Amino acid sequence: MNDENPSESLPPSPEIPEPVNRPMRSVRREHAACDALRTFLRDLHESRFGRVLPRQEEAELVLKLKARPGEDWALSFHPSLGEQLTAQLDDWQAGRNVYREGRAYCFRCDTSECEHARPASPLEVFKEYAPNGMPEWHELAQALLAAGDDRVDRLYREGGGIVAMFQPGRLLRSRQLSSFGRSSRTYAILAQVAAGFFQMARGATGETAPRLAVSFQAVEGRGAQGELLLRLNLVAGTDPVELREQLASGWQPALYRAWKTAAQEIERLERLAREAAQGGTAESMSEILRRVPGVMRRLAESLERGGRQEARRTHHVERRRQEQRPVHKALEDVRAVAAGMAFEDEKAGTTVACGPQSRAHAFNRDGRHVTSFVLRPQAIDLRLRTRRWRVLTPEEVAEFKRRVEQYVPDQKDIAPPLS
Repeated sequence: MNDENPSESLPPSPEIPEPVNRPMRSVRREHAACDALRTFLRDLHESRFGRVLPRQEEAELVLKLKARPGEDWALSFHPSLGEQLTAQLDDWQAGRNVYREGRAYCFRCDTSECEHARPASPLEVFKEYAPNGMPEWHELAQALLAAGDDRVDRLYREGGGIVAMFQPGRLLRSRQLSSFGRSSRTYAILAQVAAGFFQMARGATGETAPRLAVSFQAVEGRGAQGELLLRLNLVAGTDPVELREQLASGWQPALYRAWKTAAQEIERLERLAREAAQGGTAESMSEILRRVPGVMRRLAESLERGGRQEARRTHHVERRRQEQRPVHKALEDVRAVAAGMAFEDEKAGTTVACGPQSRAHAFNRDGRHVTSFVLRPQAIDLRLRTRRWRVLTPEEVAEFKRRVEQYVPDQKDIAPPLS
């Protein structure tokens, strides 16, 4: 019996070709593939960032692809090869941990601490990046004029409220060169709201500055470990720390509410974008970041709506003060009441004397003060037309004054005005 393995004595099957050693062809093809990928990567980087090399000398790039042997080993990339490499180049190129609260990044000086990183005046907002990557600033009124926004007159009109203008990020970097950070994620402004004027709290900058404009910037950056950062940055011509303290102390409550709501939404998008970057969601990171402008548009609407409410409250309080509603003016106005400005209120059973600055004072039939209030000329006309009021004759006015004067000693604690 032959102990030899039968398989060793059989000739190779004609259906299974013998392996052919072709190392040189494989090496050449590998070199060609690497060279094609290297050229593609170099050109892609240069198209986004110019000839400025990344800060790190070396980085690991990861590609995801699928192969289909049944289709002659066809390859497919999802996302596309360009999209995969672009996202990783952005991270590679971006400066890490350079975000500073209350400051824009200056690509010319390569820092957020230079003099260009903040506006020089409380009235200025972020205009755009210059071609060399330096932040430029201009007054909010000029920003509105440059944008053809006809709301500029509201900035200087009493009770005009807050004007908030939305601006997409691409507009703010339209002049910026690629070699000076146009596509960089070191400090990428995704959208901005330029808003003002906010009445500053006394002492917010150590000196009295009556009005403040603020640039609300939705910013994409990178943290110390290269992780995605999304922030709502408040940039203004005042100290950032003091501005935060003023907001927390109750100064401009409408501004605080609008800012906090938008900041919380930006934080949520940051969390979702990080999960997407790690492949944990079906939605891509770029799709999530495209939601940011919507958040900023809503912020602009909230600022203006809150500003109108605040203006109405402020105007009411200021009007009461300026119109001198305090009732110590009652006796003075009665003594100097002009002809035709004293009336009988037949419905209320009182006599009303109208003085300067729309002041009005009501007295009972005995001459005791009842209340003081503000009354516009139109309201007087309406009361006369509806015959609720009747103009006193000169004799009645003289008798009215006599009755009031007899109660002067007792009217030191005169009745408080109606709210």
